[in-house]
Parts: sequence; structure tokens; C-alpha cells
Amino acid sequence: MTHLTHAQIAAAKDNELTAITAIIKETESLVWSRARYYAGSTAENGNALAEDLAQSGRIAVWECIAKFDGDTPEAFMAYIGRHIDTAMLDALRTETRPGVTARAAKDFEHALTLAAGDPYDAERIAAGGEMGDRKMTPEHAYAARLSWLGLDYLDRPVSAEDGDSLTLAEKVERESGVPADLITPADIASHRRTVIRTQVHRVLGLLSERQRHVLKAGFGVSPVPQYRPGADDGELAADMGCTRYQVQQARTKGNRRFGELYRAGARAW
Repeated sequence: MTHLTHAQIAAAKDNELTAITAIIKETESLVWSRARYYAGSTAENGNALAEDLAQSGRIAVWECIAKFDGDTPEAFMAYIGRHIDTAMLDALRTETRPGVTARAAKDFEHALTLAAGDPYDAERIAAGGEMGDRKMTPEHAYAARLSWLGLDYLDRPVSAEDGDSLTLAEKVERESGVPADLITPADIASHRRTVIRTQVHRVLGLLSERQRHVLKAGFGVSPVPQYRPGADDGELAADMGCTRYQVQQARTKGNRRFGELYRAGARAW
């Protein structure tokens, strides 16, 4: 729902200040809600990051005014929403993924989806044939994984579920039982893998039954046997009692939803 009119949009495209002001006012709540969503609420993603993302969103709104050639105010707002998402995600990757380009960060996120959320498997996939013309060198894939994980150090501040401010070592101690003064970087890597597995299964549990089954089948996640995506869709559909098209739709929607949910939860650790 928008209060903008055809006349206001047309006037804004002609650089009429009152109309531009109306569009900025109309889109500000959208900009801020998306900025807060992408910034998250963990200690390292506070108000400063949200403000930076909001500024990227406002620039996107300005650019959309000149580029939009649709028919209705509703289409205009949908167009702006898509461009705000793109601008903020690019800004977020640049801000939070040091050492790699925004494009490389995006490619690694795609590999992460193919790897069912495991960044170590995603590193392997990013350097393999599954990425097509976006395949990375092993060195580049390694850098992308380090960038996605962040450079961990034992005194890094993190947030606990109860809101306490802890160091990374204290958080691992609380979750694993290993005393903080004995924790090594290897313990952190091992515990992160455990957290990732838990997160993957939690996110799978939030999908529809069909989406969950199809995604598990793509990786052979117990108790579902493995079916090759595309090549075995007919056999999988027969086993599930649905059509091949429904399997493909479930995979497309499930992959997208899995990526959204996993990324939203992964930064909590």
C-alpha cells in the first residue's frame, strides 16, 4: 500500500522538489526496516552499520526515481524495494567481508547454499565445477571463507542468547563445557562446525515438509537417500507422490528460503 500518485512520480522524474520529498518521506520507513533487518542485532552489527545501510538505501531510492518506467505507484514501490535490497546487500558484503570483493562474497553465499550452510564445504564447492564461470581459485575460495566467517580471536566480543556480553572464548566455554583458559583456535573451529550442523537442521525444520524433503534428498541428509538434482527428479517425484514440476518448485523455493533463514541466524554466533 502506498500513498504516492502517478502525478507525484511523474513530477519527481522531472526533478520537482516537492514530489521528490514526498517519495523520500514515503520510502523512509521501508529503508530503515530493511537496514535494521540486514544489520542484525549482534554486538558487531549495531546502529552504525544500520545507518550506513540506510544511506545506501536512500541513494538507491534517488536512482530509482530516474530509472523507473513502470505503470503504477505499486509497481514503483516494488521496484524501489528490489533496488534497496540489492544496494544494501552489496554494502553489507563490502562492510563485513574484508579482503574480498562484493561479487566474490555473493558467489560464496551461492556456494554456501549449495553446501547446505557448511562454509568449509562451500569453500570446496566455490573452487569446483558446480560454480560454472564463477568458479574461484582455491586461494580465492579460502579467502572468501575466512571473510565470511570473520577473523576469530579469543577475546572477540559476542552476544549470548540471554543478552550478556561475552568474549568468544567465554561463549564457547558456556556452550561446549571446555574451560575458557584452555580453549584454542582449533576448539573454536570444532565448536563452530557443531553450531553449523545444529543451525542447518533447525533451518530445515522451518521449511515446508516437501521443501525439506527435496533439499535433504539433494545432499542425502539422513534419513532421506540422495537424489541428483535434475537428473533424478522423476524418481524423487515418484517416491514423494508428486510431480516432477512440484519437486523443482520445492527445490527453488526451499533453497531461497533456506538461504534467507540460515543467513539470518548464522551471524548470532
